[in-house]
Amino acid sequence: MKSILRYYCLLLLCGSAFASASNVGERGTIMVSGGISGVFDTERNPVVMLDYRFAKQWKGVQPWAGMGWATDGAVFVGGGVVYAVPVFESDWSFSVGTGPGYYERHQGDDLGSHLEFCSFAEIAHRLSGEHRVVLRLVHISNGGITERNPGAELLMLGYAMPLP
Repeated sequence: MKSILRYYCLLLLCGSAFASASNVGERGTIMVSGGISGVFDTERNPVVMLDYRFAKQWKGVQPWAGMGWATDGAVFVGGGVVYAVPVFESDWSFSVGTGPGYYERHQGDDLGSHLEFCSFAEIAHRLSGEHRVVLRLVHISNGGITERNPGAELLMLGYAMPLP
């Protein structure tokens, strides 16, 4: 299991370095969001997240990296790819994303593994420039790689802005 996690971390770091190095002069986007975990459960905890979307895109697909923390101590750090679909003639867009990450439960839910996969769908409204307000529904689970796989859902509201 540790070798799988190291492999994914290495892939993410290499992909991040490539995306950053090939975009001299372009700007990535940072997003700060807050919300709740356990959307469909009886116990809900506040969550904060910080995401970075690299400026590099290939046919609308771009790398992202992020980390989140819940008040029950659960931590998720990961990254992957996101695809944004603009709504024509509109300030609205729809995005989907996925990627692996490291999950540490502390007092949080036992999701069955340290290796978890994050998938999300989001709708965003562009404000001025490239600033956006984002509503995101997130699902985190280990994809059945262990016997225990309850998964967790998060509902997040965020603010995204380009880096200077």
